Amino acid sequence: MPSTLPDRDVVLVHTSDLHVDDGHKANAHDGTEGLRRVIATAQAVRADVLLLAGDTFDNHRVPAPILRRAAAMLEASGMPVVILPGNHDPALPNCLFRKAGITDLPHVHVLGVTHDEAVRFDPFGLEIWGHAHRDFNDMSPLRAPRPRTTPWQVAMAHGHYAAPDEWKDHAHRSWLISDQDLAATEAHYVALGHWDRAVSVGDGSVPAYYSGSPELAKTVNVVRLSPTEGVVIRREPVPGA
Repeated sequence: MPSTLPDRDVVLVHTSDLHVDDGHKANAHDGTEGLRRVIATAQAVRADVLLLAGDTFDNHRVPAPILRRAAAMLEASGMPVVILPGNHDPALPNCLFRKAGITDLPHVHVLGVTHDEAVRFDPFGLEIWGHAHRDFNDMSPLRAPRPRTTPWQVAMAHGHYAAPDEWKDHAHRSWLISDQDLAATEAHYVALGHWDRAVSVGDGSVPAYYSGSPELAKTVNVVRLSPTEGVVIRREPVPGA
């Protein structure tokens, strides 16, 4: 692992559970408007990378015009984007990301599709890794954590966290994440998706946060990787959410 950090802060915006759909506002979803607002917020804080930690799309029946609109927004953003497919939009062979043309965008990286499990941003000294949902079956979102090979490392996961005293009660759930799973990453930040509320989880050994859905939490997480201050996390309001 390189011994020196980049000489400037690296700024990430982390969000999840946008549930882009056909615009009928079922279950409080709102077509591509949520994606537009998230991109605008990321641009406003001058994010270096935007992280979408699962369920960017609501289902595999999202119509082609909506897919094209979402792809056009991502293309126009011009910023690096890392997308982790979630349980609503898994990385199937005919996944939405391929249908939309998102996988053809050079600055948009879809884990499990364009990259197996990790993306490196060498100018930022940063690796972002995660295990995509590849089907609708259960799996361990943080299995086999990657050894750190860059000054900064961020893990992404889409699943359900259960604290030690709640584990037995949540054992029936799919995509479980434990304190041990989080700690084993040894990452500088774990970007979580699957919950609509924004909250930190785990035993504190690594910074692990759900961003929440921007429509319901009304914020995104801004993560600043600073060579002088370490990892600084704050919630940034999403205008119009």
